[in-house]
Amino acid sequence: MKLPLSTLLGIFATALSQYVLAYASLYIQNFYPVWSAPLWPASGAALASTLLGGPWMLIGVYLGLLPSQLLFWGEIPRATSLLLPLANVGETALAWFLLRKVKKEFNVLLISQKDLVAFLLLAPWLPSLLSAAVAQILLCASRRIPMEHLFHEAVVYAAGNASGIILLTPLILIWRDIFSLNWKSRTFLISFSAALFVGTCVWIIHRDIQFSQAVFILLVPVVVWGIWSTGLKGATLNCFILSFVFFNLKPNQPFDLRLLAKHTGTDSALYRSGSNQGHPTDSNFEKILEDPLTSQIALLTVLCITFFPLGLAADTLRASATKDRLIMNSLESSLWTWDLAEGYHIDNSSIASELSALPKLFLETTPVGQIKVMPRELGASPYLSHWVTTHFSATGKPLQVTGILHSLGLQEKVEKAEKVAEIANVEMTTLRSRLNPHLLFNCLTGLRALISKDPQSAKEFTGKLANFLRSAVDTQTRSLIPLEEELALCRDYLSLETMRGAKLKAVFRIDRAATRFRLPPMSVHTLLENAVKHGKRTKDKMMTISVIAKQTPQKKLILKVIQPGRLKKAGSQRSGAGLLLLRQQLDLLFQANGQIRLIEDRPGFVTATLNIQMDETTS
Repeated sequence: MKLPLSTLLGIFATALSQYVLAYASLYIQNFYPVWSAPLWPASGAALASTLLGGPWMLIGVYLGLLPSQLLFWGEIPRATSLLLPLANVGETALAWFLLRKVKKEFNVLLISQKDLVAFLLLAPWLPSLLSAAVAQILLCASRRIPMEHLFHEAVVYAAGNASGIILLTPLILIWRDIFSLNWKSRTFLISFSAALFVGTCVWIIHRDIQFSQAVFILLVPVVVWGIWSTGLKGATLNCFILSFVFFNLKPNQPFDLRLLAKHTGTDSALYRSGSNQGHPTDSNFEKILEDPLTSQIALLTVLCITFFPLGLAADTLRASATKDRLIMNSLESSLWTWDLAEGYHIDNSSIASELSALPKLFLETTPVGQIKVMPRELGASPYLSHWVTTHFSATGKPLQVTGILHSLGLQEKVEKAEKVAEIANVEMTTLRSRLNPHLLFNCLTGLRALISKDPQSAKEFTGKLANFLRSAVDTQTRSLIPLEEELALCRDYLSLETMRGAKLKAVFRIDRAATRFRLPPMSVHTLLENAVKHGKRTKDKMMTISVIAKQTPQKKLILKVIQPGRLKKAGSQRSGAGLLLLRQQLDLLFQANGQIRLIEDRPGFVTATLNIQMDETTS
């Protein structure tokens, strides 16, 4: 199987980091020369690489740790050299499996409390115990450590690797995008300044200057402030720098002592100088409790477990505040507070600039309520202020008030959007209702009869039907169409009815001024179709329908469709639905300026009257 280039580069980078960190861990080895000490920095980097690059990075973990067995730690059997890195490979694989497969949906950026808790509980402990057990059994089998020190070494190994995972893995995951960060941002500048200060304090403490204890006391509030200001980024960086407080490089033991000596004949002496101090009769538990390295690893672990949640809490609060601010800005709203000493503070500066210098956002006599607030400029949208008084004086006067301002202009926009959506819904329903199946079925039935009797008329009928349907569909893309275009549709409809065999006579009396009016598409067609269905016919099945339209001096359209017949309270369901939809359209588009009514104004005739008041939208 051919691996992608990115995966190969990731394996190489992982191997290089493991080699470098294994060499750098000589710093700890010089301080406390036990077999367990050197590998813990590499454990944290190995897990971070595998979480980011996938299981293929385990190859890099093994290849990077293998040279350390051959170059740094002296003469050990070849089989042990080849097998010992597998302890860290197994540790990393188990930690990856617990986070990626058992936890699921684990976010490597540790952006939520669940992610951080899952990492702290699953990643360090069980994998480190597994690694410690495998490594110490291999070292005992090769006689590199005495059997009586197996338990002590395993505990130190497990604790060290767990601390390495807790300390270095989040640092790498959080700061992996360091080159893409905005180095001029407030968070980065504070992180850099705090890290520089903490690093300076650590250097002073290492130098053991006279006032180093005072510096250590000053270090605590500065670190807490830096973490609270920069979040998890600052927490991981500061914990890493503070870790150097726990490990002091001994004099007379240079950094590369292990590389030069290769443990030739010095292992047992160094081991006795470190881990075998104290009473030889002490139990393993007493040795662990008195072990300076174990206590320092425990303190480092507690430090990380304390500061990481603090940094995450700061990030969560900032993210929540940012989200609230974005929501407020998008809704043209703002939180505000007032107190007796400082007066008003309005969070949204743009809204604050629109109000007067001394706005009145609450009433002193009412602990809870709302009040309308007018802006400084005339014509601008007003605001509505909701408030609650949180603190009162002994006399009952308000001392502190908090509230929220929101623009009433936004409410108008929402109502307008809802109205547009409702119009679109009515128009869609109207289209489905007016292009009803019975019209098509009747036309097709008539077409079938014409084909057998008069093929030429059938051809003409098909063309007229296609034009009518095309025009009817096209009009539905607009809310309003000219009356002249609507009347053309009506004439096409009457022509189709006539070709189908209906005996109809339509009389159109339309004032030229009235043709300027714009009205909902197929509105006159609805009235005309209703008249065709319910109009009374003569003995020879003839029916005459009149369509009259005129403009009044008040710029009002009066359109009448007159049919012979009687007005009935209960018409057919379909015609009633069509008129109901037309009334809804008129109400949405014109409110009180658009009306329709059916009356029997003279015996034997029913008149459907459409009234529309002309304005900018209809002219």
